[in-house]
Parts: sequence; C-alpha cells; structure tokens
Amino acid sequence: MKQIYILFTFIAFALSLASCSNTPDDIIDLQVQKVAIDDSTSVAYRTYGSGRRAIVFVHGFGCDMNSWEAQFDILKEDKSHILVFIDLPGYGISDKPHIDYTLSFFAKAVESVIDDTHVQNPLLVGHSLGTAVCRQVCFEQQDRIGGLCDIDGVYCFYDNATPEYIEAIDAFSKSFDGDSCREVITGFVYSLAGPDTPQEITEYALSVMPQIPEYVASSTMRNLVNKKWWNGSIINVPTVVICTKNSGLEADNKEKMEMLYSNLDYTELSTCGHFIMLELPEIVSNKLNQIR
Repeated sequence: MKQIYILFTFIAFALSLASCSNTPDDIIDLQVQKVAIDDSTSVAYRTYGSGRRAIVFVHGFGCDMNSWEAQFDILKEDKSHILVFIDLPGYGISDKPHIDYTLSFFAKAVESVIDDTHVQNPLLVGHSLGTAVCRQVCFEQQDRIGGLCDIDGVYCFYDNATPEYIEAIDAFSKSFDGDSCREVITGFVYSLAGPDTPQEITEYALSVMPQIPEYVASSTMRNLVNKKWWNGSIINVPTVVICTKNSGLEADNKEKMEMLYSNLDYTELSTCGHFIMLELPEIVSNKLNQIR
C-alpha cells in the first residue's frame, strides 16, 4: 500500500509540474494564428485563456503585440479572460504588402481577428496608433464592442484648427517619407520618454520601431492624419482614457475627450512616458478590470 501511495504522490507531483509548465512566460510563447483579410494580406495574432471576457490588444505605430508583455504577465492568471494580441498588417509578423495603410484597413484586420476568434463584446485596448484603429472599429461595429481603453492615443483635432496646427501635422506626417525614415523614427522614440521612463523601455522601442519598412511608416502616418477620420463623431461604449502630459497634451485635453466619449473614465499622468502599459502596468490593468 505504501508503494501505491508513493506512486500516486509522484504522479500528482508530476501533473502539477506539467500544469505549471503549461503557463507561458511570454506572449511569444503562444501559438501564432493567422487570418486572411484579402487576397494579399494575412494578419497574425495570438490568444490565451478561455474565459468569457475578451480583451483585444492593438499596438501602436512601429510596434507589435509584444508591447503588451506587462499586461499579459498580470492578466494571464485570471481565468475569466481570453486575451487576444494582434500584429496589425505591416507590423510584427503580419504580412506587409505595398498598399495604402488606412485606419479602415487596420480596423478590417482587427474585425477579422474578432470574427476568427468568435469572441463576443470584446474590450478593445489600443495604444497610440492602436487607439485610432480601435476607434474606427467602434464606428464601424459599435454594437459588437463591449468597451474601449485608450492608452495615450493619437488624436487630430481639426475643428477650428489654426493654419499653423494643420501645417505642423502635415510636416510631421511627411517626415516619415524617404530614406531618412529610420533616422526620424529613432529620434521620435527618444521623444516618447518621460522623466521616469526606465531605459529598458526606450531600448525596447528602439529595437522594434525603426525596423518597420519605410513604405509602411509613410503610408500609416499620412493616412492617420487625414481629416476624414477626425470628424468629431461620438463613441458611446464605456471608455477609459489613460494619457500622459509628456505627450504634449493641451490644457483642455479632458474636455476634448468628454466631447468624443459619452461614457468616459479619464486619467492623466504626469511623469511617465508614452508606453504607459509598460511603465505602469498595474494602473492599466486596474482600469481594464473596471470596464465590465
């Protein structure tokens, strides 16, 4: 009997180890899945969990799904979630065709992943460019979206804009054209840090952002600032905005956000940089859990 007891104890111990080893350490450990959005483009994504609450993460300009590593570390133990991480077309390991990279095209990619995973009423989480993409998804399929989390998102405000404002936006978008694109992106990365930003976060951004093809960067930026996407339409799903003053916010930024979102939770930080989800992951995760 003692031998049988020892055997069962060993088996239980081995199973517990196997269970532990099944929990991935990083997003990159998850299986890559792909969905085609047209004849020339497939979008890569990874999922984790089987809970009823879906959270879909959309990265910013020049980045990839690995920018959500800190959120994955925090949320992967919560069995109520299914986490979906997307590489937008043109970025990461998704296809990079020579096409027009519009917000509508990016939104189509996110919508295709939502369809492919069969998740219901997902919470969309966008960083930087990813916020603009998630907003476009909401405009196109608001009835299917459970909420929106904007992490230092990109916005253009053309109502009553001065000629100087329009000229500055146009010049910024055009700076990503041509052979100097990589150098411009490198300088852009350094501008994204705040006074408390750890060096390793800047090093992460430097390792990935300047690597994107010039044609992708140029098309993304030129289309991002197109007035057609910035008409002041209101989004009605529950929305959390988390932003930092170090991104050059205007004094009336909260009032501007209140005009764009009818159900808003607004947080403005002061010392962190642009990659809030990497610098202050607990703040982001706590806000995500408030959207139910």
